[in-house]
Amino acid sequence: MNLLQKCSLAVLAFVLFQGCATQTTWYRGNTHAHTVICGHADSPPEVVTQWYHDHGYNFLILSEHNHFIHPDSVVMPENLRDDFILIPGEEISGPKTVHSTAMNIEKLVMPDKELEVKIHIIQNHVDITREADGKSILNHPNYRYAISESDVLPVRGINMFELYNGHPLVANSGDEDHISTEALWDNLLTQGMQIYGVSSDDAHYFDTIDSAHSNPGRGWVMVNASALSGDAITQAMYEGSFYASNGVMLNICSVKKGKYRVNVDVEQTLNELISPELRGKLVEATESGFKIEYIGAGGQVLASTNGSRADYPISRASHYIRPRISYYRDHPTGGSEAFFAWGQPVFTDERKLLE
Repeated sequence: MNLLQKCSLAVLAFVLFQGCATQTTWYRGNTHAHTVICGHADSPPEVVTQWYHDHGYNFLILSEHNHFIHPDSVVMPENLRDDFILIPGEEISGPKTVHSTAMNIEKLVMPDKELEVKIHIIQNHVDITREADGKSILNHPNYRYAISESDVLPVRGINMFELYNGHPLVANSGDEDHISTEALWDNLLTQGMQIYGVSSDDAHYFDTIDSAHSNPGRGWVMVNASALSGDAITQAMYEGSFYASNGVMLNICSVKKGKYRVNVDVEQTLNELISPELRGKLVEATESGFKIEYIGAGGQVLASTNGSRADYPISRASHYIRPRISYYRDHPTGGSEAFFAWGQPVFTDERKLLE
């Protein structure tokens, strides 16, 4: 079998998987939130839980630094909905400002604090999370620009990282000396990693809502899973069956009939953008509205459409393809602000998770 045939089979397998996912539902969740237990947040676990419950989320991870909050220990809302759960987790906080979310673990895991090489620190987080039957999300690589692609590429078994983190001290967009987290993502994907982008709040403050505080409701994931359970949500994210958002909501984000198809939920997006917690990316003045871009190897924009729906033939992509959906609106201080949704990459080569 030649390489082209193998690539075609890889695409076909993905399409068949998407086509068979008829009994799935979209669930909204946040994988990164803090409570007073961490010592630098303002609300107890039950208040944090109540906020996400009352704002329509379906799942939440209370991810404290090297502290495990078991869901059974949290007082749930009196008006608890049937479609809301807590997924157990922890923010593993190691040396060199390397943090990760241990998702769907059942007990406290502690990092090796004697390690000094970032590759080894990240690998330690992945390994101890796996030993606790969880999955690892590498958190905020651009917080203090702590993590570069050379720190991530050699790590085995990691396939999720925070593409967007809502904390105001996390420089998702980079600066003149550092690349953005999205450019980091494309670099990792181009060099052969199978890694998916997560959006989270990293919320600490629920009483004071302003641009200087890390508030809830700024970043989330929409997970297409077979059930609302810790296992089903975690497995769906591990397989890339979700999209990340900091404001834009989608009706469709999937592969059908050999095309990567995106359809924006315009009404829900505009409703989301009323929220006082949201913060867009400030950009030069841009015509208001939606834009859908399909991005491939090297971060190259393969196609761009102004509007709320678009598709792109998978067969025309090289190695991988992922959609970025933007919404632009005028900003009161001048220029525009942008909000995004990011679909996960579909691969047209033979890469596998490095176990």
